[in-house]
Amino acid sequence: GMARAVLRGRFLLPALAVALCMPVAASAGGQSAGAEKMPRTAQEIRRDRENADSLIRFGQPATAREILQTLCYDDGDDVACQNLGVMAMTGEGGDVDMAAGRAAFARGCDLQLLEACQNLADALVSGDGGPVEDVRALSLYLELCQRRYGGRNCYFAALMIEEGRGVTHPDAAKAQEGYRSACDMRYRPACDRVKGGP
Repeated sequence: GMARAVLRGRFLLPALAVALCMPVAASAGGQSAGAEKMPRTAQEIRRDRENADSLIRFGQPATAREILQTLCYDDGDDVACQNLGVMAMTGEGGDVDMAAGRAAFARGCDLQLLEACQNLADALVSGDGGPVEDVRALSLYLELCQRRYGGRNCYFAALMIEEGRGVTHPDAAKAQEGYRSACDMRYRPACDRVKGGP
């Protein structure tokens, strides 16, 4: 199933106190019109990410989800996008919002987080949060397979190719290559599909 990316770093109580007392988003009222916001430092981003993680653990996922939203879209934080996507799709900290989940995974994938690309590909194949997009899904699975990110991605690419999804016509030989790669990566179901045994 989907899991949030594990965030590193020890939990500090002061961080929670800060997270609980601080307003989540600065109001635009104090800024003069058209003023450019300064990009935030990596340290500030990391602190917010840790705060969001603490809030989730301490039963305040709605606040965490708001923080992750800002981190993902304003700060371009890949892990925040991944975690926001999971929360949106599972309804943690608010409504189930498949479209928002898919968008967050797409943003995380654009930021090169392979885990987010995998979740995006799954959403594109199943039609979660938007239309089924086989061509895009297949290209993501193939890229993940090439980068040896999980045998399951090679397997899903092979399945799609064998079924003719996302390709102009089914290609059993090409599918076999995918199954073989997946089997080499110890993805069991793929080994059953390799002709002539592993």
